[in-house]
Amino acid sequence: MQFDKPFGEMLTIVDPKEDDFDKWLQVPSAPYLERLDAMCAQWGDRLGVRFYDFWGKPFDAALVGQLPNVRNLSVDSLWEARNLDAIARLEHLSKLHLGVFNLDDKTILGKLPIARLSELILSETNTKALDLAPLANAAKLRRLYLAGHHKNIASLTALDRLQEFTFNAKKGLDLSFINGMANLRALKFNLGGTASIADIQLPKLEDIAFTMVRNLVELGDMQRFPSLRRLFMQDQQQLESARFGPGNTNLEHLWFYNCQKLDRVEGLADCNSLKSLRWIFTDRDPASLKLPKSLTHLHVLSGKRGAEAAEKAKIEAMGYVAGDHGDAWFFYK
Repeated sequence: MQFDKPFGEMLTIVDPKEDDFDKWLQVPSAPYLERLDAMCAQWGDRLGVRFYDFWGKPFDAALVGQLPNVRNLSVDSLWEARNLDAIARLEHLSKLHLGVFNLDDKTILGKLPIARLSELILSETNTKALDLAPLANAAKLRRLYLAGHHKNIASLTALDRLQEFTFNAKKGLDLSFINGMANLRALKFNLGGTASIADIQLPKLEDIAFTMVRNLVELGDMQRFPSLRRLFMQDQQQLESARFGPGNTNLEHLWFYNCQKLDRVEGLADCNSLKSLRWIFTDRDPASLKLPKSLTHLHVLSGKRGAEAAEKAKIEAMGYVAGDHGDAWFFYK
């Protein structure tokens, strides 16, 4: 359920099948919110309630007090907001997306029900000083997404139950705090400028992803992730090599897209669970690759105009499916 403009006595219900705005249904706000709150109580976190845009006007978060049973709340894509501490009084809240660009209160996380949350998204703001220290108390947190926030990020090492972490690591950031996330299953680097992840060791990690990470030049030996199932790498312009081996007993899918300097992917033949390899924009001849018998899907293309059909035909002649495996894509899941 989404609301994109300030509330009055009446609400307009958008009808996507009706182009005439004047024909859209008008309903009283108060009873509508009461009904929505009852739905939140019934459906739990399966029902998301979102307040966004508000036509560039400040959002008064006191409004959420009329939804005491909301479990899944998004207050995002907003220029300004006030009374955000009203969110702390939502006793049933378990999922929160907070995205207010002009966020004046740098300590707001200490005023929110962090200890009750299982999922948290913090969108980009105009300040780099948002204090992450209160997140050390988020003992129930399972999924965390940070966009551009790093102050006291080392506090996150206490999140030993976290299962999915997405963030943009700025250049020079010490990533050793991630090693405290002992139960992490998915680690996703989105933008940022980290040069190396060689110091990260996560025995339970299953998925790792990199999208447009500037300066990334070193992965280290990926056998230090024995549970790794999938690697997703897109738009990496500095990375030249990746190394896997017999220690990657669970590795099933490798995805490389637009990694212009990547010319060596070592140890593939020793990855006996590998099912698919996607490598787009490469000059490597698929026939030159040493691949395991477990591989079924091979999608290795040069990206040159007019060459795709012939390249796929060659792969199919080798006995592989010249396309992507359905389980290989995971970045936005």
